[in-house]
Amino acid sequence: MSQSSQYKAMESYFNALLSESHSEPEALPVAAPAVQESATSVAFAEPAMEQQLAGLLSNVETLGKEVKEHVVAPVVKQLSIPVAPPSAPVWRNIETEKEFQALFFVVSGVTFAVPLTELGGIHQLAKINTLFGKPDWFSGVMMQRESQLNVVDTTRWIMPGRVADTPYEYLVMLGSSVWGLACHQLIGTELLQRERIQWRNSAGRRPWLAGMVKDKMCALLHVQELLTLLERGVNIDGI
Repeated sequence: MSQSSQYKAMESYFNALLSESHSEPEALPVAAPAVQESATSVAFAEPAMEQQLAGLLSNVETLGKEVKEHVVAPVVKQLSIPVAPPSAPVWRNIETEKEFQALFFVVSGVTFAVPLTELGGIHQLAKINTLFGKPDWFSGVMMQRESQLNVVDTTRWIMPGRVADTPYEYLVMLGSSVWGLACHQLIGTELLQRERIQWRNSAGRRPWLAGMVKDKMCALLHVQELLTLLERGVNIDGI
């Protein structure tokens, strides 16, 4: 193509781009030899590249299989953590004022005292209905108005193996519970000073015993601990 013809073709192409019509501009002539050489070079290069890629993919697949075959699952060891057994509740003695009132009563010749703050009441013993399957120290239940009171044979409970020589007369109720201690005699109430009592510092084998009234040689009851034993269905020896 002459320079004059090439110039006219270029002018016609740009005039078509700038014109208001949307007709497609004529394509510029492209030298054929250059395109043929490029196509030829690509045509010869494609088979070689495909072979190389296929080889690489084959190697990757082989390595992946080998890695999967040699993977070992991690071993997880379960550690056993020792659990400490629950600690026994701490025994605490009763709390009283420096001076406090106490009721004294007698069971088979033995005198006991209970703080008035822990006394639920006193009843004259009436008819007792026995229940089967109960310990020998459980005399039965006594009806008091609409309530059923549990009557404890105090002699059998405090002195296992011994039986009361004479019938009981009264029922000394413990706190706000339905448990009562049967007794033979009521001595009455008296004002006690704390220094008159030999207090216990630990539960020992008698958690129900708060201390001893020195000048009367009688046992001062720990009502809450006594109720715990009664609810468990055991006597003074835990049987």
